[in-house]
Amino acid sequence: MEFLEFDRAWRTLSDEDVVTLTGDAPADLAALQIDYDERRAAHRTIFAAHPDHETDVADAEVLDIPRDRAGEVLEHILHKLHLAPLLILPIGRWRAVFDVVTPVLTENEQWVAIDSAATVELNTRDPLVCELRDLHLLRAVVEAVLSESESLEQGISIAAVQAPLLVEIEASGGVLLTIGNESLADEVRAVARAFMAP
Repeated sequence: MEFLEFDRAWRTLSDEDVVTLTGDAPADLAALQIDYDERRAAHRTIFAAHPDHETDVADAEVLDIPRDRAGEVLEHILHKLHLAPLLILPIGRWRAVFDVVTPVLTENEQWVAIDSAATVELNTRDPLVCELRDLHLLRAVVEAVLSESESLEQGISIAAVQAPLLVEIEASGGVLLTIGNESLADEVRAVARAFMAP
């Protein structure tokens, strides 16, 4: 995984109808939450939210997937659908994410290398580019965020570059998938169903 300059990445995402949740410029936001432009139909699926979390996402499908399997499920979805490259963005700034993830992944050589190289990026939202070979590390990061984070700013977003899929992972809301077409939504659902509690 390596960092990509934010403005360049945001131009790419904007070309795919990605906007901020509030409509404000990313630089103006303490918490960068992304969505598709409202003119684009999108299917939303949530799993692994805290039991007491009340979602404010309209018409979202909620899947009964245990929180401790969320990283595994997301890895399977992304791998099965070959959704790479992916851009991983912090909702706040990288420093908040690294503060949560690094203590958990001290034995993960790949993450330690990213952590030691990230001094300049800690105060930015420059996305990490994730290829298929990096999905196991992404799973570990997702699991750390879900188990250790306490605020929205410690969460991450994932955007597929070549398919209409956005993912938000944060403390209370769990995993929110925003999918830009129905056939991809069906494929995601089919993979996720294999993990659902009977």
